[in-house]
Amino acid sequence: MVGPLVYPKLRYYAGVLRAMPGEQLRQSAVLANLQAEHAKQTSELAAIHAAQLKQSAEIKSEILDLQDRLADLNTDTADSASANSSQGSPDQLGEWAFLNDIDVYQKAGLIEVYGGTLTQKRTGPIGVKSAVLTTSARKSWLAWSPDNTPAINAKQIELELDGDTIRAGTLTVGLILDDYTFTGWSLRLGADMPVDPALKPADVPSDLAEAVGKAGTLKQLRGAGSRRYVATLPRSLKAALAGTSGRSVRSWVIILDGAGPGELAIRRLALTASDVAGSDAAPSNISGKVVGGLAAAGKRIELILEDNQTRSTELGLDGSFAFSEVPTRLAASLRYRFEGQDYYASLGRWFRPLAGAMVVDVPVRPEFDNPGRKEPNAAETDIKSEFDTDDQKMSIFRYAKHRRTVWPGGPGYPREFAGRAFANNFGHLDRDRAFDNRDRCLRIAAVGGSTFVALQVKAYEKFNVVLEGELGRRLGRCVEVISAGRDNGDLAANYRVIRDYIMKFSPDVVLIEQMSGLATQMDARILKSTLGWSYEHNVLDDFYFDANGALTFRPWDSSWALDAVAPTNEQLINGLGIFESFSIPYADFAPEAKASFDLFAAIANKLKDDYPNTRFVLTTGHDQAVCHGSNSCDGKFAMPDGRSVRKGTAQLLENFARLCEQASIDCLQPPVPPVEEHLTYQHDAHYSVRGHQWLARHFADQLAALLSRAGLGSGN
Repeated sequence: MVGPLVYPKLRYYAGVLRAMPGEQLRQSAVLANLQAEHAKQTSELAAIHAAQLKQSAEIKSEILDLQDRLADLNTDTADSASANSSQGSPDQLGEWAFLNDIDVYQKAGLIEVYGGTLTQKRTGPIGVKSAVLTTSARKSWLAWSPDNTPAINAKQIELELDGDTIRAGTLTVGLILDDYTFTGWSLRLGADMPVDPALKPADVPSDLAEAVGKAGTLKQLRGAGSRRYVATLPRSLKAALAGTSGRSVRSWVIILDGAGPGELAIRRLALTASDVAGSDAAPSNISGKVVGGLAAAGKRIELILEDNQTRSTELGLDGSFAFSEVPTRLAASLRYRFEGQDYYASLGRWFRPLAGAMVVDVPVRPEFDNPGRKEPNAAETDIKSEFDTDDQKMSIFRYAKHRRTVWPGGPGYPREFAGRAFANNFGHLDRDRAFDNRDRCLRIAAVGGSTFVALQVKAYEKFNVVLEGELGRRLGRCVEVISAGRDNGDLAANYRVIRDYIMKFSPDVVLIEQMSGLATQMDARILKSTLGWSYEHNVLDDFYFDANGALTFRPWDSSWALDAVAPTNEQLINGLGIFESFSIPYADFAPEAKASFDLFAAIANKLKDDYPNTRFVLTTGHDQAVCHGSNSCDGKFAMPDGRSVRKGTAQLLENFARLCEQASIDCLQPPVPPVEEHLTYQHDAHYSVRGHQWLARHFADQLAALLSRAGLGSGN
């Protein structure tokens, strides 16, 4: 029994016990709120700390930048008595641009793209509005390795972005010097984009990646107006750039990290001497020298403008020249022709004239300097190829996309070329391409064999890129010349390249390379004689006429080697070399040679029927380029019946003209060059840089006339 005094206490403690769970829950909620508030404050403190660190780094970078600028100011003040103190030496440029309003592929050097695709917004034959790097990796790279570093009085690096550029990730720009040291700057464009697991990392060569990776903390670019950013160059870099022109800069580099996929649009990236932009209204007075020991007094140098205006002047005794009152609103090209080759300004084939005095040299030197006549080092060869498979399981030969190719040449002879090229975003040795014709350029495609593929030269040296500028200035509009092909690329072998790659660009014109060597591949007997390959089990795609006479496509046979034999060079006509089978009058052709022409015409007619809006054009050039070396330009041949007939390249060109008539297509046929113009390498039968220029000049002249007649010459 509970006493009267004990019961109230029990009732009180029972109430306390009943209230305890609710109180515990309330205290737990309060504690959780306190913990959340603490976590929030900790996060805010971390963000503040990170911002302080970033601000500290930016302030440190600005202090270093101000110190550099102050040092420059002190130097300029101390040297103010010199007339050139504000502009540097009279032989120094005031600007050197990687990206500006000049097509970057018209500049001298090698362009490389990793983790993206490079296009440009075209404004004319040479001019561009901006360069656009469309990223396809978390970290994308664009690099330019210039052939020359001009002497420049540079004080700062300047970056200008286009208005529609991506605003995400971190942008790095800079230069790798000849000693592989990297001087760079960074700019935070915005927050990193979410990680996309579908984006594969770019495979960047070690010479680029390691140089940038060793640089450590980079200075920051500072804002200098709408979408414009600058930074002062360190004194060591200024000194390296201020010396005589040479190759002190190995590569310009642009890296976008944390912003894929997207479009980085850059209007300008340049080294400059002043914050003040030059006026387009002020003219340029261009002077300089032809340097390299091959200049001759009295010889002429040309200045060509983007609107096709042309001037020329004689060289002085020391190789000097001068052009006054040059408009700065138009791209310009300096050209000194020596032994059939054009040598351009150190800035490239085309450049932007600078207001006021502008000194620029024209270096003349061998394409590849090999005084010791050393043979190619086979270990340098680095070529990776693959097959592109379409929806019908058909394949197109190509090189590995966005990868360097190195081909130093074959053994047994002195090395003649560097052989360094770069495969584009589709795996062809060409600039990057896009199917969409955004700028409504005239579109031409060029398809052929190894002479059109051109492993020996860089993209800017190749005939198709030269042709873009040369034809463009003649027509007054932007021109694209899309290059593709393969080794032994006759028309049948390149059929799928045309159908499955070229026609996706909706070209206005397709140029088809033809030569005697390619013609030998389009008949079974001649192919077996010259290469030892079976036509039915061929290493190349081919066409044949079936039992009903229908033209039939046959893909290449992966087991072709089982049927291959040693070439016999069996003659079709007694005494006439097998490769000369097409170099006598058509009326005297062997049946197999006529069959080769018939097959070419049938395929050309099929292409015309399949693509009626495209103009197909047969082009020659290689037979003309090599005929002096083989003493086969023009001559006579005694037929087995005793008749004497014409034989040689001159007759071959007449036969190809007849083939064009047979196929009802146009012909482009450069004339046989003078004997002193060596258009191919001495020991390698492919076009040299001189040969690519020669081909582009004659194609440009003949295409301009052809397109004007066809109504494609001007306008968009």
